[in-house]
Amino acid sequence: MKSRGKEYMVRMTVFNTNSILSVTTARRIIGATVIFFVLQCIGSKDAYIFAQIAEKEQGRVHDEKSDHPQTKPIEGLPSVESPTQPEPELIRETVEPVTVTVSWENTKGFGEKIDWIHENLYKTVQDQVERFDYWFKPPQGEQRIVELSRFRVGVFGEVEIKDDEGLDVKQVLDFDTDIELPNMKRRMKIILTTNDPTTLPGKDVIEQRDKSLRAAAVADQWMRDLSVAIGVRARWKPELFVNAVWSPTWKTENWLVYPQQKIYWENEIGLGEISTLVFDHWTNRWNTRFSTSIKWSEQDRDNDHQTERKDEGFRWSEVFIFGHAKELIDEIQLGRVASGEDVAHGWGIRLAAFGGFHLVDEYRAGIFYRRPLRKKWMYLLVEPEINWRNENNWNHEWKIKFGIEMLFWGKKER
Repeated sequence: MKSRGKEYMVRMTVFNTNSILSVTTARRIIGATVIFFVLQCIGSKDAYIFAQIAEKEQGRVHDEKSDHPQTKPIEGLPSVESPTQPEPELIRETVEPVTVTVSWENTKGFGEKIDWIHENLYKTVQDQVERFDYWFKPPQGEQRIVELSRFRVGVFGEVEIKDDEGLDVKQVLDFDTDIELPNMKRRMKIILTTNDPTTLPGKDVIEQRDKSLRAAAVADQWMRDLSVAIGVRARWKPELFVNAVWSPTWKTENWLVYPQQKIYWENEIGLGEISTLVFDHWTNRWNTRFSTSIKWSEQDRDNDHQTERKDEGFRWSEVFIFGHAKELIDEIQLGRVASGEDVAHGWGIRLAAFGGFHLVDEYRAGIFYRRPLRKKWMYLLVEPEINWRNENNWNHEWKIKFGIEMLFWGKKER
């Protein structure tokens, strides 16, 4: 460029903005949603709060219950009544008789037949559990305790859409049981599960490091909100593991707070620790949930040393959920609560981020939808999602997760 006899040089640097724009967009979405979350919580102070009451009874799928108004009418002004809402249905059990008879021949249609199978399959397994538990006699002067077990079976799949390689399909079977043995040491239960307790909250079952079946004996009679599990992983060479979890529930005026401290050890991967804090807020049937987790493990530390990553075994996850729910599963696993997997009938928006102290690994944004397929024991999940990962140069990836979950829960009695 020339001007009045002088020459000027204009230098232009061109960047590949696709990846940068994707990351920036993800951060703006997360930032805007967090701002909306704060405004929504502040504005709800002068509204009527219909908080979901998390009852500690197992085997329960429930709605949120309405609460009393948190504000006091100003004198001289007419009081404002809360909007009338139908009384939420409280589902105490998922196993219920289909007809007055228990004959297969008397069932009509495909729906009643699978209900008959669902009920009788649960009854057969529960009878065997109780028969085993009756071997242990209660102390003199005390009656036998009856607590019905619960079983949760899920079949999930994930379709990843890749620009160059087409579709990548993954599938996994999720199996989780709590077998109650109340008369064995008075407070003991057996757990059979495919859930990996070393997984960072916010990751779904398809992403678990280990999907082996685990069997453990759980005792929680020593201290309130503290449980210890000792068991083995079912492999060609069984491996021992131990978990100690402290998980109380704190309730404020219109918040539920779930802190959790977990320490685990496995003879293959060594020692590890996960700290999680979940904030749960309800207004009518609208839910705002935020969870943060920090994990340290010897396995991640060794991997960091090998890859020259400077995080020294530390990992974190941040998950934000905003959605609407008509029914909730009374979930006792905090990892499911942090991921929104306790929603039985509803939908929501989920934003998540994962990384270490010196490196961000991934951003996620997606929506999820769950609804009952058959009564209150079979549920459908559909979850489209978009990911940005550091290892993929922050290029976006589309995924669609889907699955069916079946609950075999009986009503607790004492």
